[in-house]
Amino acid sequence: MRDHSEALPGDGLPPAGATALVDAYFDHLGAAAARLRIDIDADSLAELLAHVEHRLDGTDRSDDAVRRVLAELGEPEALAGAYAADDPDSDSDFDSNFDTDRGFDSGIDHDGGTDAAARGPRDLAAGGLPRTHRAGRFLGVPYDTRQPTSERFASRSWDPSDPSILVPKALGIGWTVNFAALAVRAHLIRPDDEDEPFAEAPSWVVTATLAAPILAGVAFATLAAATWAGLPETVPSHWGLTGEPDGYSSRTANLLLLSGFVLLPLLAAAWVHLARRGAWSRVAASAVSLALALVALVCLVQTLFAVQGGAGMWPTWVGLFLVLVLPLGLLVGVSRSGRAAEQRRDFASASKKGSVS
Repeated sequence: MRDHSEALPGDGLPPAGATALVDAYFDHLGAAAARLRIDIDADSLAELLAHVEHRLDGTDRSDDAVRRVLAELGEPEALAGAYAADDPDSDSDFDSNFDTDRGFDSGIDHDGGTDAAARGPRDLAAGGLPRTHRAGRFLGVPYDTRQPTSERFASRSWDPSDPSILVPKALGIGWTVNFAALAVRAHLIRPDDEDEPFAEAPSWVVTATLAAPILAGVAFATLAAATWAGLPETVPSHWGLTGEPDGYSSRTANLLLLSGFVLLPLLAAAWVHLARRGAWSRVAASAVSLALALVALVCLVQTLFAVQGGAGMWPTWVGLFLVLVLPLGLLVGVSRSGRAAEQRRDFASASKKGSVS
């Protein structure tokens, strides 16, 4: 419950509705940036506004709800200072970072803006804020065409602070799965766990996560090599709601497409590991690669099932369950490993202090 003795951003503003409060906050942000001589680019402003709209989805959009969402961003002056930390041309010495996906002290996405990637339905041209052309929504469908980063992929696949299970893709059109939201709803982790446990996980555990998508890829390659030569030249590649095939392609084209779903994400995950990115990014890369390899394997099994005269979509439904459960288990397992290591370290530190005193 809100402590009314604590001021929130937006308090003191007239109760003029969600739009007016949000616009007033951004006016204050612009004024603070001007005072600090900071140039917050149009894409960053648009993405930040979209993040606010995403947080307002599902609320009653009352004045209090808007102020709670704006409180997540902090005071406009502090937020402007956080942008200054990522602006080499700024004269400000503010030493803080803010990312709309991760919060303060998380590091700003260095591809030209914060990482909230246009999650809201509001027309970003409204209120004097320009629309971003690299990330946003078109006819209600999110898109993101910015240069991908491992941190953005990680924040989309693991963000316990966001209750949304479906979130915009880090690259491309449509939605992807926020596995952390599933873990929170299943009471496997706490909403405030975020990415810290991954940093405490043993390095060998983080590295070993790459074995999961490799094994899924080996399973796909083995099944394809054992069965594909015996398939007809044209195979089912798409099914309707009733389970009847309604799309066909050549077996070679189908194999190449499915192989791409396995190989390209696996190579990307291997690069993230070899580049020694943060543990959070490496584990998330392994989980995303595993999920896509499993999708390819499920499609292959469904195709073989249909060619052999099977009816229905049960291989796909079973497979999609595994697509959710196995990457989720990978992420939760490493998170818990890191949390346990953190608790052991804190316990050892407390015991040492106790023995000294």
